[in-house]
Amino acid sequence: MFGSVVLDVAIGLTLLFLFVSLICSAIREAIETVLNARSADLERGIREMLDDPTGQGATSALYAHPLIYPLYRGDYRPDQLRPQRSLPGTHAGPHVSLRMNLRMSLRGRASLPAYIPSRSFARAYLDLQVRGPVGTGGHPAPALTVAALAEKAQAMPDGRPRRALLAALDQGGDSLHKVEHAVARWFDSCMDRVSGWYKRRTQMMLLVIGLVVAGVMNVDAFSVGRALFEDEALRSGVVAQATALVLPVPPSPDRSDDQIAQRAARAFAALQGELGQIRFPTGWGRPLPRRIDGPGALAQLLLGWLVTAFAVMLGAPFWFDLLSRFVVVRSAAKPQ
Repeated sequence: MFGSVVLDVAIGLTLLFLFVSLICSAIREAIETVLNARSADLERGIREMLDDPTGQGATSALYAHPLIYPLYRGDYRPDQLRPQRSLPGTHAGPHVSLRMNLRMSLRGRASLPAYIPSRSFARAYLDLQVRGPVGTGGHPAPALTVAALAEKAQAMPDGRPRRALLAALDQGGDSLHKVEHAVARWFDSCMDRVSGWYKRRTQMMLLVIGLVVAGVMNVDAFSVGRALFEDEALRSGVVAQATALVLPVPPSPDRSDDQIAQRAARAFAALQGELGQIRFPTGWGRPLPRRIDGPGALAQLLLGWLVTAFAVMLGAPFWFDLLSRFVVVRSAAKPQ
């Protein structure tokens, strides 16, 4: 029985962290809508790939290419690059200081794409190497062949773009399709690093947002855990809510899409009603479990907020997956 209580408490805390994570993720996405950080990271990553710190050369040509230009509205504005002291995920080195200190302004990144398909990048990049930027090619345009790419690579200044193109030619051999695929893999590997920048910044922002939300809503993980352990009615309600949230309803083949949508709407309304019945010991409008009359109680309260904030850093998908596992284990090991 004690093991069942501990599992129910774990389910309750996981459900609480899931709800708070969803709130913080919504706030984070609202901030992202304003900042457009994904677009700025993508633009900076492309400048680093192409050894174009100021964005005036290969980066401008790439964003103006017909395969990339339809992905965003407006124009690419390298004049909107602004100095920045340091950027996450980069390291100092030769010829890096200028790139390290430039980042697209809010105005400049507002219309830039947040995502570029690797195949579109590869095709645009190879086309630019042979035919040049849009508006500068001759008539007739030269053919895009492996031989033309090899000739262009030999004439390029020694740097990372030249070595990447030579490596792609070595991997592709006489097949233009394989060369394109190798360039796409080069782009994907660089975008993995860009994703790392965004994820690390997102985790730090979620930590700050989670701490603020925990303080505003008074989400003390220790107080909630203690209440769940002591209040059987609260545990039962939370477990019922978690089970209804996690366990899927098997689809019925003889129902139309409209009937399924109506049933989903009714289930969601019922779920909201159940959420209102669950009284997590959070917020400031309830009696606190103990008076904050000393530094020890205040430290414990702040530590509870900090635990909630660190839980938010893990993200709502993590807590939903963990909640699903707990519910399945409880269903399989329910005591008689």
